[in-house]
Formats: sequence, C-alpha cells, structure tokens
Amino acid sequence: MDQKRIGRFIAQLRKEAAMTQEELGSAIGVTNKTISRWENGNYMPDIVLMKELCDVFQININELLSGERLSNENFRQKAEENIILSFDQIKNVRKEKCISDLFCGAGTGILVSTLYAPDGTRKLIVGIAALAMIGIGWYFRSKYHKFIGL
Repeated sequence: MDQKRIGRFIAQLRKEAAMTQEELGSAIGVTNKTISRWENGNYMPDIVLMKELCDVFQININELLSGERLSNENFRQKAEENIILSFDQIKNVRKEKCISDLFCGAGTGILVSTLYAPDGTRKLIVGIAALAMIGIGWYFRSKYHKFIGL
C-alpha cells in the first residue's frame, strides 16, 4: 500500500464529489485536518473510517487500498497484492515496535543503574549512551505511532 497514492486518490474522489475537506470530514466524523493529512499521504485512515470513506465515494476497500478505480480484470490481482502488502506492513510495524521497546527498556534500565554508580567519567559516558538508546527507541516509537494514527 502506497500512502501517498491512497492520499491522492482520496483527494481525487473528494474533488469529483465536489466536496471540501471540511464537508468530507463532517460526513465521516473527523476534522478537515485529518482529511488533509490523509490526502498528503502523512497518515492512513483508520480501518473503521475506510469503510465509511468507501460508502461516501461508492467504491470498495480494495480500490481505496489500491489508490485507483479497478476493472473486473484487475480486481482479483489487486486484492491479492493488497493482502500481501498488508501482511508485510504489519510485520514491519511489529518489528519497529519491538525495536522501540528494546531500546527504550534497555536505555531506561541502564540509565537507572547509573544513578547508583559512583561518580566519574564512566558514569557520564554510560548515562549519555543510555539517553541515546532511549532517543532511538522514541524515534522508532514515533514511526509506529504515525502508522497507527496516534
């Protein structure tokens, strides 16, 4: 699934329906800023909202996830591609969450342990390394949160 392509498709469908972002947002219960984020490819609609978007634009979820209108010939092929891409994306998101948890947890543990260490250069270096690990964990967590829409 290509977020940018899906976003462009949502924008195209909205314009074809002669709707503003605010009108579309009101129709499905989100803000116009949320619609803008989708159209810019920064975020994906929640799965519950995808169904509502499809109802508004009279398309199916396969077309929404493909980012284009599909003919009968392309429908089955695109459905299979979308399923495979969805599973791959879920796998990558889980991996990033595990990395985030590892770095944040390890960094926090190391940082707490430095509180009880005697003062010195080692304590400073280990403390800085622990903060760097927590920062890396937060970076991966922000990517995860962006994907799930938090």
